[in-house]
Amino acid sequence: MHNYQHDDKAALRGVPSLVWRAGQERRLGMILAAAGERAKGRILIDGCGTGTYLSHLAPEAGFITGLDVEWDRVREAWQRVPFTICAVGEYLPYPDNYFDLILNHEVLEHVQNDSLTIREIVRTLAPGGRLVLFCPNRGYPFETHGIYWQYSAG
Repeated sequence: MHNYQHDDKAALRGVPSLVWRAGQERRLGMILAAAGERAKGRILIDGCGTGTYLSHLAPEAGFITGLDVEWDRVREAWQRVPFTICAVGEYLPYPDNYFDLILNHEVLEHVQNDSLTIREIVRTLAPGGRLVLFCPNRGYPFETHGIYWQYSAG
């Protein structure tokens, strides 16, 4: 089971979605609306974390796979959807024009090279494929992505 702490690694790469709440359900609806029929094709979740979105998209997908840079997260995601690999978005180990849908959910801001990551997404998307990308707005007054508050009881 996971043991995600608010440490340097979590601050660098974020903490994956560990629970399914109304916010995740709302985003899933947005993903499905943007994907349309592509949600029934070949899907890649680039930065799948522990596999939360993998498990929710898998039932309708023709094929679904996920990748994450953190081995512990991949191992946990593998228990949900066993086509998960440890890799980075800058070098996707998939053929050209392969995926109908790629989900990059609050991952782009954590990669080493965002333009190379986008090039790889474009390379692996099939003609007519769709990228669904969520990226935090650092200008939003309440954005806390990558910020952790220390709390001390007492």
